[in-house]
Amino acid sequence: MIDEKIKEQPGGVQAAPPPLTIQDRLRAAITRAECRRVIRSHRLRTRLAGRMDALWALVCALPLAARLGDWLYALGFAGEYALIRAWRTARAAALWLAHALLQGGRRLAGTAFPEVRVVLRELFVPVYVFFRGVRNIWVYGNDVRRARGFWAGIAADLRYLGRGAVRYGGLLPKMVAYILPVGALAVLLTVVQVMVGRPYTLAVEVNGTLVGNVPNETVFDAAREDVLQRVNYTGADADAELTIEPTYRLAISSDVMDEGQMADAILSAVSDEISSGTALYLDGELTAVCAEGDQLQLYLSGLLEPYEDPDDPNVSVSFNREVTVEQGLYFTDSFMSYADVVGLLSGVRQAERVYTVVAGDSISLIATKNNLTTAELCALNGIDTDTAIFPGDELIVTREEAMLEVQITRTVTWNEDIPFTTKQTQSSEYSFGTTRTVQEGENGVRTITAQNLYDTDGNLLQQTIISSQVTKEPVQREIVVGTKLPSGSVAQVGNGTFIWPVPNYTYCSRWYSSSHKGVDICAPAGTPIYASSSGVVTKAGYERGGAGTGYGNSLIIDHGNGYSTLYSHCLSLTVSAGQAVSQGQLIGYVGSTGRSTGNHCHFEIRLNGRYLPPQNYFNK
Repeated sequence: MIDEKIKEQPGGVQAAPPPLTIQDRLRAAITRAECRRVIRSHRLRTRLAGRMDALWALVCALPLAARLGDWLYALGFAGEYALIRAWRTARAAALWLAHALLQGGRRLAGTAFPEVRVVLRELFVPVYVFFRGVRNIWVYGNDVRRARGFWAGIAADLRYLGRGAVRYGGLLPKMVAYILPVGALAVLLTVVQVMVGRPYTLAVEVNGTLVGNVPNETVFDAAREDVLQRVNYTGADADAELTIEPTYRLAISSDVMDEGQMADAILSAVSDEISSGTALYLDGELTAVCAEGDQLQLYLSGLLEPYEDPDDPNVSVSFNREVTVEQGLYFTDSFMSYADVVGLLSGVRQAERVYTVVAGDSISLIATKNNLTTAELCALNGIDTDTAIFPGDELIVTREEAMLEVQITRTVTWNEDIPFTTKQTQSSEYSFGTTRTVQEGENGVRTITAQNLYDTDGNLLQQTIISSQVTKEPVQREIVVGTKLPSGSVAQVGNGTFIWPVPNYTYCSRWYSSSHKGVDICAPAGTPIYASSSGVVTKAGYERGGAGTGYGNSLIIDHGNGYSTLYSHCLSLTVSAGQAVSQGQLIGYVGSTGRSTGNHCHFEIRLNGRYLPPQNYFNK
């Protein structure tokens, strides 16, 4: 219950308090509940704190607790204090070092360059003061604006500026010294930019008369060459060329001409006998001029149209020469009729020419006489360098060539095999010459994209490879060749390369042909003969005891890789059958035994019993 108090009324009369409303009673009940909750919470915290104090007292009662606490406190305090001292020491050292360097730099600059400080002060102090003043005006006026309003701030800025101008009036001349050079530089840059941006051109004059402007000298030179072409095409003499020699000078104009317009303007200035027409240029050379330009364009398009295929992006059609059609002014005397132009384009520009062979001629000499390469001469006549020619024979040295031909360019793609390589190793586990395949070889695949150039008959004229991409790598073939001989010794298998067996030879009297299966190497009797490659001697002796009847003292070497070599007509031999020999080893001496007409070594190369021309391995 809330105690009800009787308040003393004025005049000494005591009155009972007014009765409490329901709201007052509810508010009083809530206050009492809150008080009880706070009291209970305080008591709970008090009991918990008492228990923690009791637990801490129990811990402190332990014998080592007090010492451990003191030691931990001392350790933490000492570590923290040591870090603080280290930081203070490092900072003080850094500040001292910076101060020392700054002072040292100032002293050094003052001693070595006493004028530098004065120059820097004179240059930068006015700038520093100026910008500091601007900042202070802004800060001061901003404070006044916030306190007393916008116009009051403006008035404060003006007053502050006036005081600054009075105080630092002596710096104004120095600021002018800054402003004037900067202003002069700005004016200079503006003038340069304006002048550079002007449309400079070349004004072309002919016989003192201005005919127009071109953007640069390149266009002028091209126009001049075009004019000379038009003049030369008419057959005019040199005097006519000199009368229209144009000159140019530098000018300013935004109206410029291109090459063709300038050429027309030059011709208009020097002659009245000119007309508008269409010129045909082939490979940049003026070829024909006519008045029927539209018909000429239709004719050229008609030549290409039958071979065009708009639905195939890999096919394009063009002429064998660069064709350019231009409209312009040309001398009236140079005009041709449309029929004559068509006849010119459908004709030939070079007829076939034949050369008659004379005594002492050779294929290479004939090619030189006619400004051809040997390969070009052979291609024109379908021959090769070994073809025999005789006086009176006729050779084509220039084929007939059309004035204008249509060519079709087609982009094609195909796959091509990449031959695998063979890796050969030797092993003494197998008999000499025995071959074991460890890994089969497999060809790779290469995808090739090329541009083929065809004539209208479908003949391939030229091929240009655009790209070549390997889509499958080849697999190398690995084989093992035996080197073990019946005697138990080991021989070396040949590597497929050969050396000349008689280095000190004189000449070769006869090379490989259909009736002669080797090369006769002539040398004096007793000249050494060496093994052309490593291997094993399979036969060595005289006639049948060696390579056979008619070979005299001869021997055969098996190189273990399918190759074998034969040496015959020897004076004597230094090896015997079954003996292993290495490449370059002495095997005999040159003689003339057997069916022989002089001292020489008959040398043969065979592959799996098939004769091979030695000139394929050695230069003749």
